[in-house]
Amino acid sequence: MMKKRPAKAKACAVALALLRLIFFSLCGCAASGGENMVYFFDEKYTSYPDVSASTLPDYTAGRSNRPIPSLQGNAAATEAFDVHALPALENGIAEYWYPQYLATVVIAVDRDRTDAVIHGWNDLPTAGETVGFAGVYSGELLFAAVSYGLGGEDFTLADGAGLLAGLQAQWRFSTGSYDEPIVICYDHLAAAMIKEGRNLEIIVPVEGTLTYERGLLSKTELEFPGDMDSMLISAGLRLTDGRCDETLYPDAAAYENADRVSDITRFHSICLGGTRYFRRAVLQTRLYTTADGREHQLVALLYMIVVVVWLSTVMRRSMQKSVRRSALLTGITLLGWMIVRTIKWQLIDATTPGRYLWFSYYIFELALPLLVLWLAWAVDRSAEEARPPKWLRILGVIYVAIIVMVFTNDLHNFVFQIDLSTITWANDYGEGIGYLITRIFYYIPLAAALIMMFIKTGRNPRRKGVIFPAAFFAALVIYGVGYSLRIPLFWESDITMFTGAFTLLIFEASLRTGLIPVNSKYDALFQNSSLGMRIISGDKKTVLSSARASEYDDDTVKSAAASSPLPVQPDENTLLFATGIPGGNAFWREDITKLNQLRAEASESVRRLTAANAVLVQEEKIKRAVAEEAEKMKLMSKLDDEISGHISKLSDMIAHLGNGAGSPSDTARAALLLCYVKRRCNLFFREQETETLSADELTYYTVVYTNELNDIAAHLGMKIILTGEIKTSLSVRKVTIFYDFYYSVVEWAAGHNCSGILAQWENKSGSVAMRLLLPEEARAFSPGAAVSAAITEAGGVYALRDLDDTVSLNLTFTEGGEGDA
Repeated sequence: MMKKRPAKAKACAVALALLRLIFFSLCGCAASGGENMVYFFDEKYTSYPDVSASTLPDYTAGRSNRPIPSLQGNAAATEAFDVHALPALENGIAEYWYPQYLATVVIAVDRDRTDAVIHGWNDLPTAGETVGFAGVYSGELLFAAVSYGLGGEDFTLADGAGLLAGLQAQWRFSTGSYDEPIVICYDHLAAAMIKEGRNLEIIVPVEGTLTYERGLLSKTELEFPGDMDSMLISAGLRLTDGRCDETLYPDAAAYENADRVSDITRFHSICLGGTRYFRRAVLQTRLYTTADGREHQLVALLYMIVVVVWLSTVMRRSMQKSVRRSALLTGITLLGWMIVRTIKWQLIDATTPGRYLWFSYYIFELALPLLVLWLAWAVDRSAEEARPPKWLRILGVIYVAIIVMVFTNDLHNFVFQIDLSTITWANDYGEGIGYLITRIFYYIPLAAALIMMFIKTGRNPRRKGVIFPAAFFAALVIYGVGYSLRIPLFWESDITMFTGAFTLLIFEASLRTGLIPVNSKYDALFQNSSLGMRIISGDKKTVLSSARASEYDDDTVKSAAASSPLPVQPDENTLLFATGIPGGNAFWREDITKLNQLRAEASESVRRLTAANAVLVQEEKIKRAVAEEAEKMKLMSKLDDEISGHISKLSDMIAHLGNGAGSPSDTARAALLLCYVKRRCNLFFREQETETLSADELTYYTVVYTNELNDIAAHLGMKIILTGEIKTSLSVRKVTIFYDFYYSVVEWAAGHNCSGILAQWENKSGSVAMRLLLPEEARAFSPGAAVSAAITEAGGVYALRDLDDTVSLNLTFTEGGEGDA
């Protein structure tokens, strides 16, 4: 004897049967896009699908409204552009590529409607006519061709965006249109319109454009008849070798400005996100919503993350089982809806699987208001009393009936008025009375839930906050109406995410304003709290109190409330805090005995630290003074090492002059040495300040300092000419060595009665040199041990060259650049 199954088991069996029915119906539909399907672009004015379909009798032709068709459902082949097909071959997505005709982006001008002189892209803004942009499914490639023509090999999409955005700003730009006086389109589409009787002039822009190959991308090898080329030419297409019906196309010379895409990888890197960029930069649409498939999927992922995070926070904040259960079911419903939506976006829209996935949206959408209504009914009931009442079960039956009505829409067109005989039904459909019923069933339970929660929280001091969930509900209604009326601002958005987002906002606002209570065990929570807290209503009655709370007299309560948020101190070791809350005040006591002990310990520590810091400050001052004195002594010692010999020599010369034994030349030589010592000290201190001198500073340190020596040498009967200048930065150390070397030569020449010196600065790549020409007696010159050692240490090169009756003394530094020591 068969046992009677419980009601829950029956419900599970019915649900399982419905899921099986839906699953197998979708699987059966998916089979229609199987291995014998060939998808073509759903373009107007093209005969290629008919020609190809007639040559492939074993395959069923289908149309795709995707910009890049994919081999969906194990389809045998799909029409594609070369820039998409070749990467597909490289990545193993397909096995065969059959390029069969060319598609060059051109300007088609209707000469029955305009006589504007047009030679290229730059003539469009001044033509004074509306320009149609025929890129519905391959607009990204049209956009790239315009940008290429304007920008050349190094083009960016911004090149074409500037031109087209200017037309859009003048309201002379129309997308998806072939009926304008001027149309940007592929040449084979213009040729098809010419065959239909339009008087079009096909113009290949003089600035340049792009030519793409189009054909079939296949997983399996396809066989075409031998007269395929003639069939394509008869259909008005231009073959990949350029052959075509010459009555439809410009001559071959006109296509010299049409280039092929040579670097497909770079092309895709430039055009990545082209649809998104075109919509926002040119059409000024989708500024605040997703603009292409990539953004659709990324935002969907972000949306699901937000739902999961929100659900986890609600589960953590809520203690009432009915709230947690309702939030969980709401989150699961929103996630399920988004998952179905994501799967649908991977399919071709105008197919049976895509249509039924679209219908399945309503399983989740219409379940949301029922869940919220169930929550509103159960918020003030225990877990045992929160089971759905009879009237809610009746609404559940109506819900199932509406879902069945949606899924059987192909039989009656009661919900959506779809003409499945057209290939564009996914975009050209209307709504029937059944769709209005779904809207009513969605909004009325949601409004009833808000009203029910508002009534149940009549004593809630924050009940005025109902304006927020009510405002979100009103916004949801306005959005739904705007979407149904296909107002662009609403129609271009994603109804799945917006409906889910508004539902979340309504739910969260209800939680925040107290319409949905998140905790139901406040009494037990306060009773067992370790904090001595007491909540007192406005009429001075205790509402909630912990076991550790103390009794407060009226004066203390008034004093604490008046000083809020600052506490009052009934005794030395106690603080009483108060804060206003809706409907009363909360009071709690804090024991500050340990805090007082810590304060006393901290005061003692501060006293000790202050004394220690005073000692440390004094010690630091002494150390600083000692360090400064030591540094001064070190600096003066170093200076003494540099010029001590010259100072001794200068002292002897001055003493000699003081005895009256010196001649005017001795005086001049003493002045020469004195000038050198002074400037040498200047360079020493400059070297302590910086390592490198700029070219501008070198003018002063090389020209001025050497000219001073030259002027003094003139009193010795010498004529010194210095030409050239240093044109690069140089370290101070090398400038000093140059100056030492120059002085040593001048001083030697003064002692050997040389009448003249010719000096020159030379700048070569990576080197700076000083060259001095002296009489042949200078063969005996030596720069001295100190100068020679300094030259060697700094990486310089000293050389003496005999030039017959003259001698060249050369000092070269091969690395005179910035920062070189």
